[in-house]
Amino acid sequence: MNELVNVDDRADVVHAQLLFLRPAEGRPFVYGYEPAVYEPRPTAMFEPHRVAVHNVRKAPLRLSLDQHGAILVEHCSGVRDFYDDTQVIAAYYPEAAAVIQSATDAERVIVFDHNVRRGLSIPMRPGRYPQGRPALHAHTDYTEKSAARRLDDVLGTVEAQRPRRRFLQVNLWRPIRGPLRDAPLAICDASSIAPHQLAPVDLVYRERRGEIYYLTHDPKQRWYYAPDMRPDEAWILKNYDSATAGTARFTAHSAFDDPTPLSHVPPRESIEIRAFAIFDTH
Repeated sequence: MNELVNVDDRADVVHAQLLFLRPAEGRPFVYGYEPAVYEPRPTAMFEPHRVAVHNVRKAPLRLSLDQHGAILVEHCSGVRDFYDDTQVIAAYYPEAAAVIQSATDAERVIVFDHNVRRGLSIPMRPGRYPQGRPALHAHTDYTEKSAARRLDDVLGTVEAQRPRRRFLQVNLWRPIRGPLRDAPLAICDASSIAPHQLAPVDLVYRERRGEIYYLTHDPKQRWYYAPDMRPDEAWILKNYDSATAGTARFTAHSAFDDPTPLSHVPPRESIEIRAFAIFDTH
């Protein structure tokens, strides 16, 4: 596995609109499902801001997980059908764990979830693993509180409370088909995010209530993307790091509409793996 440093012929930067949480009093909430008409309307409100999204292939710096919260890597998967959740769990979970472990040097990596996303112009595939649409709001998947709670759920309370030096919640995100031009993923350099710009928002499901961070806008935030991503490329990004100093902790991200005029833009198909990278005590 090698970090990608190749340069293509796309522009150094594109200017695109991203959706950010609108600051407001009180604690907002959103639904993690399509609510019925009689349910209360979500209170989290979003506003568009035009931002510069830099081509990571031409960026003068090489991103790192500890400093910036994300890296772009090469990895060729042996999975032939990412819509077959049995194959994904049996074959792709171990592949993803190995990629994440190599990137983080964690003692162990536990993959606990995955999500397939399809662009708005193509229908979902019935009878397959639950799918979603590209997420168009700048966010992190977990907060400090919800990451610890999910670790308890994944490991069990007794195992989760065993002493450990550190744990990360990490996503491995890749296109299923390429080149990816529809709703590519924009990554916010975690070192450019101030703590007060991450606002906790309740994520309400039918059977439980979770919590995520939505990002409020600041012009000093730095954004990157990889144009024309191939299926043998993947983003590794940290949603959460339990280390409280000396490292990137929360990496916000969002899909966006690439404004570059392109002759052919097939609908987005992507898969993201969610995992814990754990550093045990010795």
